[in-house]
Amino acid sequence: MNMKRIGIGLLALLGLGLGQQTTITFYYPVGVAGPLARFIESYVSDFEKQNPQIRVNTVFGGNYEENQAKVVAAIRAGNPPDTAILLSQQLHTLLAMDAIESFDPYIARDPELKKAVQDFFPAFVMNSTLDGKVWSLPFQRSTPILYYNKEAFREAGLDPEKPPITWEELVEYAKRLTKRDAQGRVVRYGVAIPTEDRSTWLLEGLVIQAGGLLYDPAGKGCKVLVDTEPVRKAMQFKADLARKHGVSPEGVIAWGTTPGDFAAGKVAMIYHSTGSLGFIRTNARFAFGTAFQPKLVRYGVPTGGANFYLFKGSDLAKREATLRFIKFMTSPELQARWSIDSGYVAARRSSWNLPLMRDYVRQWPQALTAREQLAYAKAELPVYNLQQVKDIIAEAEQAVVLGRKEVREATREAQRRVDEALKPFCR
Repeated sequence: MNMKRIGIGLLALLGLGLGQQTTITFYYPVGVAGPLARFIESYVSDFEKQNPQIRVNTVFGGNYEENQAKVVAAIRAGNPPDTAILLSQQLHTLLAMDAIESFDPYIARDPELKKAVQDFFPAFVMNSTLDGKVWSLPFQRSTPILYYNKEAFREAGLDPEKPPITWEELVEYAKRLTKRDAQGRVVRYGVAIPTEDRSTWLLEGLVIQAGGLLYDPAGKGCKVLVDTEPVRKAMQFKADLARKHGVSPEGVIAWGTTPGDFAAGKVAMIYHSTGSLGFIRTNARFAFGTAFQPKLVRYGVPTGGANFYLFKGSDLAKREATLRFIKFMTSPELQARWSIDSGYVAARRSSWNLPLMRDYVRQWPQALTAREQLAYAKAELPVYNLQQVKDIIAEAEQAVVLGRKEVREATREAQRRVDEALKPFCR
């Protein structure tokens, strides 16, 4: 037994309890519209007030991809953060860098952490564990949902309490909801499904709804399934909304502006993260509803969002301070606050039993949609070399949506490129 290490650990713990200042570094992203950085900073401030011996050096990293790039740069520079909120699906990439450590040793000795792991929704733990180990803890978690304008539904003669259930109904509704002026110009589109430059998230949902998956669950991060019929159906469906049916904006639909277009009445239905609920709730000047995303052969969406990771390199005092901070940020009370402030799903089941949360969902039942959709959720694309793989698939999707390639050619070429991108990690 290493008595010196135990002694240092005790001193670290005593230091935290007796006012010795410890500073930890925390990187975080904002992936949806709204003042979410302000909320995060306020939570950090509350934590520091409750723990005056700990200072949290926050680094806002931008969107998910930008934040990941900054964290990777810090790791390569030999100055990793103590913790960061990164996409839950980045696990394989971080393991390949040997950058993170498992939560298991801390869960084993900390009943509070053990209780938290058991309290998270199982769907959110799918991307958090690998080979029986817990590698990250859920924080800002989501599913993509359907938002729809109830006033536009009434205007089009549709029942505002009956959103579309199938892809076929979505097209039918979108045709009735698309509105043109006297010159035939579209002033309101029926539906918008973003086709973001570097993301496969919404495509994954369509693939699941078409009966497939974008990856092999038994592939251990090494097998991506692009050249399949469900993927082709998903890509073609998105292309047809604009180019065949004329119910969606042509070209690439930007992720970041879509909630604003919905709130401004420029589009009647959108696919977007439940994390945008706070923004839409604040900015829409009409009654709106939320619903499961429509199905082709089954309901289904990927989980999404980001988790807390522990990075290698922290000394014992910093590690204890970091764990205290993560427990605060993932507590039932803070998760309820975060869900109300942002629209993300409170990741702990016990959060939904708190009076604060019960009052919130009575006023805004739209918040329940994403939670209930978890019953049909799958893990988000878990793969090595994540960003390059996503870039290749997103490029293929855009080529189909823009009419530059036929769907079979696009998926066949993308499969070949993805397989090449995975070779260095999957020998």
